[in-house]
Amino acid sequence: MIEQSLSLSDSVVRELAGAGMESDTYKVKLDEQTALWAYLFEEMPLPCVETDANGIIFNANRAAATMLNTSVKHLGARLLMHFAEDRDRFGQLLRGLPSDGSRRRSSLIIRPRERAPMHLEATVIPRAPGDTTSWLWFFMPPEQPNVNSRRHDKPPSDSAEPPPSLAS
Repeated sequence: MIEQSLSLSDSVVRELAGAGMESDTYKVKLDEQTALWAYLFEEMPLPCVETDANGIIFNANRAAATMLNTSVKHLGARLLMHFAEDRDRFGQLLRGLPSDGSRRRSSLIIRPRERAPMHLEATVIPRAPGDTTSWLWFFMPPEQPNVNSRRHDKPPSDSAEPPPSLAS
């Protein structure tokens, strides 16, 4: 009986030791993924700010700090709304962030520190699917029609040439 108990305890100890090693492996992988996310976020050329549901910044990349004419450190714990030209409209956007966690897109006028206001398109998505407590704000220049695109070409209105005939 004692031998059985010792044998059983020995196998339990080996199993737990294996689980501990497996847990360590998962922790290393998680740490690697977290470091990769932080690196990609920081090096992303697109300005990106992470806020809570109230619009308080708790993370920003260098591109966002450059866009807002400040440092990443200075952006921490500030309201993103402070950089909005029309704070009422920004507040409506913030209150209108979908509870289902879907993306939202809006045109905004952002006023960087000590610089002229800029017209930007903001795309707001949840930090994680279904999580409405943390939002990523991506800022881009407004979309402009592509001048070289055939879709936007207009025939000259004062053209002396008649349109080509469709005869076959």
